Amino acid sequence: MMKKFILFLLIAPFAANAAAPYGLEWGKEFSQYGEIVQKGIYTEVKATELPKDDLSAEYYLLVGKPEEGLIKISMRTFDYSLFGAQLDSDYAELENTLQKTGYQAKKFTPRNTSSYQCIFQGNCIGRKLELEHVSGASAVLEVKIKDRNTAYINVEYFSEDFNAESDPMLVSGI
Repeated sequence: MMKKFILFLLIAPFAANAAAPYGLEWGKEFSQYGEIVQKGIYTEVKATELPKDDLSAEYYLLVGKPEEGLIKISMRTFDYSLFGAQLDSDYAELENTLQKTGYQAKKFTPRNTSSYQCIFQGNCIGRKLELEHVSGASAVLEVKIKDRNTAYINVEYFSEDFNAESDPMLVSGI
């Protein structure tokens, strides 16, 4: 029994602030990366640079609560041509990176750019992949379509403490 308790004491500090993407840590302070905007109980910081930047990133949105620290990270890429090879290539690279870092696909929604709503109304749906990490964290990789010719990639990471049911406004915030 004592050995289990000592093992718990050794592991607990590492579990409390698990690694997040871009060199950040879940549950930590993040205000040093940009201007703070208070939105109700949430603190948001729009950042253009993080410790480990993604070259395709236009900006990052960091979200947290005072008592919980960092709970969500969004990364938005620069714009792409909707049917361009670079969009597909970068999406595949991001998906591959997520899977290499322990994320497993949970749900996939394919692109729908041939529907009536898309062609005539400009209401297109990009592909979306929802993933879970063994740590309990989750991620959403999505192509967001701006208009008939332009799209961008949005990646959202959620800490293991994030609860989509209690915080639905934080899902797809960019």
